[in-house]
Amino acid sequence: GSSVIDALMVLDRLVVATGLLVLLGATGFVAVARLATPPWRLNQRLERRAWRLLEVAWWVTLLGTLAGLLLYGPISTGRPPILALDWRLLLDHTVRTRFGSVWALRILLLLILALLLVWSKREAERTPKSAWLAVAGSAAGLAVTPALGGHAAAGPDTAGAAVGAVVGVVHFSAAAVWFGGLVLLGTCLLPRADVGLLGAVARFSSVAFTAMVVIVVTGMVQGWRQVGSLQALGHTAYGRLLVAKVAVFLLLIVVAGRSRALVRRKLTARVLIGAPDRRGPGAALPGLTDDARSLWLLRRLVLAEVIIAIVVLAVTALLGIATPPRPA
Repeated sequence: GSSVIDALMVLDRLVVATGLLVLLGATGFVAVARLATPPWRLNQRLERRAWRLLEVAWWVTLLGTLAGLLLYGPISTGRPPILALDWRLLLDHTVRTRFGSVWALRILLLLILALLLVWSKREAERTPKSAWLAVAGSAAGLAVTPALGGHAAAGPDTAGAAVGAVVGVVHFSAAAVWFGGLVLLGTCLLPRADVGLLGAVARFSSVAFTAMVVIVVTGMVQGWRQVGSLQALGHTAYGRLLVAKVAVFLLLIVVAGRSRALVRRKLTARVLIGAPDRRGPGAALPGLTDDARSLWLLRRLVLAEVIIAIVVLAVTALLGIATPPRPA
């Protein structure tokens, strides 16, 4: 029973993390596009796909958070999985814990974000800044919940817990910028190759590189806080999982570096060549064969990045239910 409920909780953490990263990253992507100066106009196809992606990510995050609240009672009390449906356990135990209160707060913030997204979609043309700044505030609140509800905000003293929470928020926010934008890139922009959309790919490449650097630095800080010594890396389950996460992440960096090199060497140059085309931003790219080959490779690299990133998130979900060698 314990192994079943543990497996369900790991799966749920993976689903919630994936949905939340895509939701926040895609929301930020659309907001930046609307608030850019001069404004970057999204075409109708990209607009529709981006909003569908936001809707799917919102529902995945909401349902996953509800499932996590139900699963936490049995996993923390060692009771049978069937008691996940016991509302008394949820109200009397789960919501009274730090995990339960933070995840319940996430549900509230998700509902607020949904209302703000609907409002911003209608009001963006008339009051873009106020609409999307309100969305950004709600999204920022959601970005805080993973750190507050996990190991990052744990510690023997208030100062240490506060530092861990801040580092955790920065770490998760950078991951959302990179992973959420990557998913939006692969599902909304790359399926069609034109000069206007490839300009967005070049913009994202620069932002993603910065986000990756932040992820590495904050991840190192947080990992050291949780492990505390090199010996613990090989002699504890948490340490071994952390080593596995780092190994997969290094593979991810290699693939991401290949994608960035391709964008900078091939596609960015093609955008600059195609930009003056008088046929407009949606004109077909010259040199179709070479461009098609580059885009084909970029799509595969983006898909590989997403798959490897999900593996990283799966290991992170395992770390979420493991006990760190030291409580930060």
